[in-house]
Amino acid sequence: MTGLSDLRALPARHPAVFDALVAVGLMPIAVLLPDPDHPDGSSLSGAATAIAIITCAGLALRRRWPGIVLAGTSVGAAVVIMLAGGASWIVLTPVVALYTFAVLRDRRSAVVAWAASLVPVSAAVALVTDPWPPDPAAFQYISSFAVATAVGVAVRSRRAFVVAVEERAERAERMREQEAARRVAEERLRIARELHDVVAHRVAIVNVQASVAHHLVLVDPPAALSAIEHVREAGRAILDELGDVLNVLRQPDEAVNPHAPAPGLDEVHRLVASFQSVGLSIRQSVSGSPRAVPGGADLVAYRVLQEALTNAHKHGTGQATMTICYEPVEIGLEVTNPVGADRAAVLPSAAAAASGFQTDPSGGAGFGLIGMRERVAAVGGEMAARQDPDGHFRVSVRLPDRAGVDR
Repeated sequence: MTGLSDLRALPARHPAVFDALVAVGLMPIAVLLPDPDHPDGSSLSGAATAIAIITCAGLALRRRWPGIVLAGTSVGAAVVIMLAGGASWIVLTPVVALYTFAVLRDRRSAVVAWAASLVPVSAAVALVTDPWPPDPAAFQYISSFAVATAVGVAVRSRRAFVVAVEERAERAERMREQEAARRVAEERLRIARELHDVVAHRVAIVNVQASVAHHLVLVDPPAALSAIEHVREAGRAILDELGDVLNVLRQPDEAVNPHAPAPGLDEVHRLVASFQSVGLSIRQSVSGSPRAVPGGADLVAYRVLQEALTNAHKHGTGQATMTICYEPVEIGLEVTNPVGADRAAVLPSAAAAASGFQTDPSGGAGFGLIGMRERVAAVGGEMAARQDPDGHFRVSVRLPDRAGVDR
C-alpha cells in the first residue's frame, strides 16, 4: 500500500523522473508492438526505429517545453508513419504531448495545437494510403487527438478549481484569524474600560480621604479616624467590585446579575450616596419620567455619571450639579462642577482629550474622558466636555433611547 501511494505521488514530487519513465515506457510500444492494421507483424525499419526512439525520448521534456515537444513528436510520428508505410503506435507520442500542452496552456491554445498537430500526421497517412476511401486510421488519430485535448483541458480546469478553492479557504482562514484578533482587541478594550469605571472613582475616594487623614491625624484625631474609615469602606468596595468583574470574566457561560457589575440609571441614587458620604455635595435635578433605558445605553449612562462625579470630586471644590433629563427619544445627562484654581489649567486639555485628542495622563487629562467618549459613541450618542468662562467644568451627554423611538 505504501509503495502504491509513493507511485501515485511520483508525478507531483518528481515530475522529471516521471516524464522520463513515460518516455522509456513508450519506446518498446512504438518500436516492437505491431499495429493492428498490419497482421503480418512487420516491424519498423532501422531508420524508422531510430526516429521512433528519438521521438519517444522527447517526451522527457514535455513539461519544460510543451510546444516544442508537441511539434517534434507530431513531425516525428508523421515521418515514422511514412517510413512504415501505414499506421503505427508512434502516434501515442503526440497524443501524450498534446495532453500535456492542454494541461499547461489555456483552452484556445489547446484547440489550435490540436489542429496543428493533426496536419503532419494526417498528411503522412494520406501519402502512404489510398486517397479514397480514407484510411480509418486518420479518423482514429483525429478522435484520439481530440480526446487527449479534451482530457487535458478538463484536468487543467479541475486543477484551477482546486487552487481557487484552496485560496478561498486560506483567505477565509485569514479573515477568521483577523476577526478573532479584532474581537480580542475589542474585548481587551472593553475590559480596560470596565475596570477603569469600576475602580477609578473608588481609588479617587481613597486618595482624597487618605490626604484628609494625613492632615488631621494630629490636629483632629476623630476626623482623621472618620477619613480612615471612609478609606477602609472604599477599599472594601474596590475589592468587591473587582471580584464581580473577575467572576464575570472567569465564568462567561453562567448567568450574570445585570446590576453587578453592570448597573444602570436605577442605581444612580446609590452612586450619589457614595460620593456624598465622602464629602462631595451633589445637587440633583431630574426631569421627565424616569424609565429603564434598554440596551447598553443604561450602563453607559451610569458609567458617564460615575466618571464625571469622580472627576468633580478629584479636581473640583467639593460641589457638583447633576442633571438627568428623560426626553421622548433620548436621555440627557449633565454634570458641572466648579474647578479649583490648581486644576484650572489642566482641565481644558481634558476637554480636548474628550474630543479625541490624546494627552499626557500625567498631566491630569487622562483616559477617563476618552473612555467616556468611546462608550457614548458606541451606543450612538454624543458627548461634549468643556470648561465654561465662569470656571465650571461641564460634561454633557445625549444618549438615544431606542425604545422611545418605537413608542
